[in-house]
Amino acid sequence: MSINELQEAAEQGDSHAQLSLGYKYDIGESVPQDLAMAANWYRKAAKQGLPNAQFNLAEMLRDGVGLSKSSELAIQWYLKAAMQGHAKSQYNLGIMYAKGEGVPADNIVAYVWLRLAEDRGTEGATQAREIVGNALGSKLETAIKVLAELQTNIMST
Repeated sequence: MSINELQEAAEQGDSHAQLSLGYKYDIGESVPQDLAMAANWYRKAAKQGLPNAQFNLAEMLRDGVGLSKSSELAIQWYLKAAMQGHAKSQYNLGIMYAKGEGVPADNIVAYVWLRLAEDRGTEGATQAREIVGNALGSKLETAIKVLAELQTNIMST
């Protein structure tokens, strides 16, 4: 598909074309790099529910690349993708909850997201989950119950 065909499909609302076009602007492939334009196309695809677009938009928001930095908005987009089983979003949520970045620090929630990312083989998730788990102490049992509830919700979405 040529860049013109991709642009046309994206403008007509094709979410996969929007994601692809966002990526092209993100890295400057076949078009001049334009991070604001990348964020715009990622947002359009993210609003249509594509987890990869939600993740990419969250990354840009978290880092303030192509748009204003907002850890709070990044959390919202990571959460949308994570609830669809997007492993890197689950990992990033775990790290952000552990650090209290964009949300109040919560090691129970951090543990849950890191465990889900670990179950999907995300690099670094095991080590991060172990660190957070050790800090939980007697609250580990609560985290395991929350994990079981969340796994049910993720599977049903």
